Amino acid sequence: MTREQHWVVLFLCLSLSLFFFLTNIPPDSPSSPGNGRSFVTGGVSPRNSAGKEIMVEVEGSVGRRGVYPVEPGLTLLEVIEKAGGISEPLSFPPETFQVKVEKSCQVNVQPSVGGKGRVLIEPLAPKKLQVLSIPINVNTASVEELDTLPGIGPQTAQAIIEHRQARGKFTSPEDLLQVHGIGPKKLAVIRPHITVQ
Repeated sequence: MTREQHWVVLFLCLSLSLFFFLTNIPPDSPSSPGNGRSFVTGGVSPRNSAGKEIMVEVEGSVGRRGVYPVEPGLTLLEVIEKAGGISEPLSFPPETFQVKVEKSCQVNVQPSVGGKGRVLIEPLAPKKLQVLSIPINVNTASVEELDTLPGIGPQTAQAIIEHRQARGKFTSPEDLLQVHGIGPKKLAVIRPHITVQ
């Protein structure tokens, strides 16, 4: 085997390993929340037609904690099943798992008193948004989130929020040019890291 063939085989093996790692979740996983039963009763939930993935960090009492790329519109049940399901016998109100996950967030499954559980949905920490290369929505971002953008410090982040509160949502990235402290060069730097929704 030549050196080039060796590298091709190695690349294919790594690609297949990554593919199987990301897709090795059976569709009818037995590790559903509750007592091994799925609370989904209405067939397949609708999906976002745009097909863009969001990133969901699943923490707490689940089989496999981690960050998962998922389609917007999945229910909490489907997201938790991707993380291996609930890892301990906890009871939840069935409607808990029908909540749809539409944007990147953290899902934390926590045990409570008397064998009950709760699921907290919180925004991803600003630093995690940066590490995962998730664009920041300038129409909903906090000062802390905006502060992670390259070239944007706390003062400019606050100016963005004040402009948003005074004049309404931004309709395009170019609207940021109206914010004191943001010029064409700075906009060009932050453009790949933001979204306007």
